[in-house]
Amino acid sequence: LRRVRSGIQSEGDGMVTMHDVLDAMWLYENHKDESMLRRVIKPLEGLLVNHKRIIMKDSSVNAVCYGAKIMLPGVLRYEDGIEIDQEIVICTTKGEAICLAIALMTTATMSSCDHGVVAKIKRVIMERDIYPRKWGLGPKASAKKALIAVGKLDKFGRPNENTPKEWLTGFVDYNAKKPAAAVAPQTPVKET
Repeated sequence: LRRVRSGIQSEGDGMVTMHDVLDAMWLYENHKDESMLRRVIKPLEGLLVNHKRIIMKDSSVNAVCYGAKIMLPGVLRYEDGIEIDQEIVICTTKGEAICLAIALMTTATMSSCDHGVVAKIKRVIMERDIYPRKWGLGPKASAKKALIAVGKLDKFGRPNENTPKEWLTGFVDYNAKKPAAAVAPQTPVKET
């Protein structure tokens, strides 16, 4: 299978036979020599050099691998010239591709804002848990865990009778279900 129209590869770039792949695997398995394997198999990032890049912080990489939104606080650097609806690559600080995404902000918007969704994930490339989990370690999450441990919140983090008033007024749970609007009882209509 050769797909030369879908990227920057051409007919003359890096063509190898299946025998070369087989020989490279044999050499690696028997002599632990990976030089031929590295010549035969190229990294995925080589195909994505034409895409604009956004570099994520190491603390937000695993969250993106689990499908979290690409938010501006997790962005470390970005290339110039990113436009809305452009396909971009989200990378780590080491240059590893995390995912392909569709830009929802331009470069000018990213430089002037401090919050918001930067891009919508199209396809996650990186495996989960290569980078450590860092969500749930912030100040609000730590305070919530402490209140649960003391018994001032129930085991699911919902308020109970012991919950402090500061917590009820200062914390907004975006995952809580909104109460349904009360439906007014219908008055019977008299037919005349």
